[in-house]
Amino acid sequence: MRRIRDHGENETESNIRKAFCLFSEEKHSRKNVQRYEAELDTHVSEVLRDIQDETFRPSGYKAKTIHDKKVRVLGKVPIYDHHVEAAAILPYEKSIYDYISWRAPAVRPGLGTHAMFRFLRNAIYRHPGLAMGYCLAEDIHHYFPLMDHSILKEKVSNMFKEGKLRRLIFKVIDSYPQGIPLGIKLAQLLGMIYLADFDREAVRLFRIADDPEKMAYWRSRYITAKILTACTPDDRNLLDQGSQAIGRRFDELVGRGLPHYYRFVDNIINLHEDKAFLLMVRDLEIMHLTRDYHCLMNTDYNVRPVWMGERLIGYGFFPCKTAVSKTNKKNLARKVRKLQRLGFNEEQIRVRLSSMFAYAKHANSINLFYKLGMEKTLGKIIKKRRVKPPFPGMQPEQKYVFSELVKQEGERCVGWDKKIYLLECKVTDSKYKEDVLVNVSDSQGEQQQVVKKVTGKALAFRFKKILQTFVTTGTNGEEVETYTFEKVKDKEGHPTEVDAEYYSWSGSKIMIDQAINDFTIEDLPSPTYVTQFEGKQGKSYTKFT
Repeated sequence: MRRIRDHGENETESNIRKAFCLFSEEKHSRKNVQRYEAELDTHVSEVLRDIQDETFRPSGYKAKTIHDKKVRVLGKVPIYDHHVEAAAILPYEKSIYDYISWRAPAVRPGLGTHAMFRFLRNAIYRHPGLAMGYCLAEDIHHYFPLMDHSILKEKVSNMFKEGKLRRLIFKVIDSYPQGIPLGIKLAQLLGMIYLADFDREAVRLFRIADDPEKMAYWRSRYITAKILTACTPDDRNLLDQGSQAIGRRFDELVGRGLPHYYRFVDNIINLHEDKAFLLMVRDLEIMHLTRDYHCLMNTDYNVRPVWMGERLIGYGFFPCKTAVSKTNKKNLARKVRKLQRLGFNEEQIRVRLSSMFAYAKHANSINLFYKLGMEKTLGKIIKKRRVKPPFPGMQPEQKYVFSELVKQEGERCVGWDKKIYLLECKVTDSKYKEDVLVNVSDSQGEQQQVVKKVTGKALAFRFKKILQTFVTTGTNGEEVETYTFEKVKDKEGHPTEVDAEYYSWSGSKIMIDQAINDFTIEDLPSPTYVTQFEGKQGKSYTKFT
C-alpha cells in the first residue's frame, strides 16, 4: 500500500463544516454543542487557520470515570479539539479503512458491531460440529492506555508520509503521557492502525512456513499437543497412523492459515476445528503481541468448545442459537417495566427503546419479547381488538395490571406511592370458574355433595393515578385536598392537558364485598389505596384502604 500524503485536502471550509456536522450528529441537544454551534463561523475560520499554519496545540485532558462492567477512564477535551482532529483526518479516513483488514470491523462505516455479529454467527452456523469445534478468545489488558508511543508513531509513519497531517497526529500522541486517551476522534483510528499489521500476519500464521527451523519447532509442538489432547475418534485414528501423519496434518493446517480469525478492538477471536492447533496459535499470538507490540494479555484466555458459547459484543454465540447477553436482557426488562409503570403504552415504549429492541432483535429473542409483552404479532393485535373494556368509552390500552397497583402493607414507594382516585366500580361475572360444593340428589333420593364449576365474580374499577396531594384550608376552616393526576401522553411521550384514566380487574372477595356493602356510587369519586395485608394464617388479601 502506498503511504498517504496530505495535499491540503483538509484545508477547505467545506471540509471543516462537514467534519463538524459529522461530529455533532445526534449531539445538538447538548448545551456546550449549542454554544459552539452559535459561533460556528468563527470557529471554522480558527480551525482552518490552525490546520494551515500548524498552530494547533491539544488542550489538557479532563479525566472522566465510567463504571460499566469495568472501570474506564475517558479523556474529555473541548469541542474545538474534536473539531480540529475530525477535520484534519476526514479526507483520509477511507484510505485508513482500506488499509485495515476487514477481519477487524470495529468503527468502520458499514461494518462495526453488526459485521462482527454476522462474521461469528455465520462462521459457527455454516460449520457445525467438529468443522468449527473450538474457539480461542484473547483480550488485551488496558489496550488504549498502555499503547507504546514509539511503536504507534512507527505505524503512523508507515501509513502517512511526512507532512502536516502526520505532525498533527504526533502532537495528539505526545499530548498524553502514556497510550491514547479514550474519548477523542483519533483514538478509534489509532487503535485500529496499531494492530493492523498484526491482523494480516496472524491470518498467515506469522509466515512460519517460510522458515524451516520455525516450521520444525512448531511441528514438534503440535505433535506433542495432539498426543496430549486427543479425545475424538478422528484424533485417535490420526494417532494410530504415527507422528509423520500428524506432521503432515500440521503442514496442511499451516497452509490454510486462520480463515476464521477476527478482532474487535482489543478482543481477538480464533475459530478452528483442531484444539491442538489453537493451542499453538495461542502461543504464537501472545508471543508477537507482547514482543512486537508491548501488549499485556489478560490471563483469562483459553481454548474451549464452541458449544459452550462464545460471548462478545453483547451476544452469546452458540451452534444452535445466538442469545442476547444477560446484562442487556436485564437492562431492557428494567427499562420496559419502568416505562410501563409511568403509563407509556406499548408503541411509545417501543419507540423510546428502539435501539435496545433492535440490538436484541438480531439474536433469537422472540421469547424475551413475549415475556416482556412487547412482541408485535398479528395474533396479539387481534386479541387486543377482542378485549371489551368494562366501562364504555375506554380502550384496551388503558388496562392496568392489578399487581402493579397493589401497595404492600408498610411499603415505601419512590415516585408514585400507588394512591388512586377511584371513579367507578362494577361487579361483573368473572371469566374464570371456581369449584364449589353443591348438594345433589342421587337416584335413591339421598343428598350427596359434588364439586361443580360455577362462574365467579370480579370487580372492575376505573381510576386515575394521583401523583401529588395538596392540602389547603377552606373558608369554613375545613381542610380540602386537591390532586395532581397523571396526564395522557402524546405519540412522542410528552404529557398533554388531559387526565389519564385506567381500569383494572380484581377477584378479591373482600374488595367485592366492600364495593357491594361498604360504600355506594354516591361516595365516589374518592382517593384510596389498594393495600395488601397478611392474615393470621399467613394468607394475604387485598382491600381498599
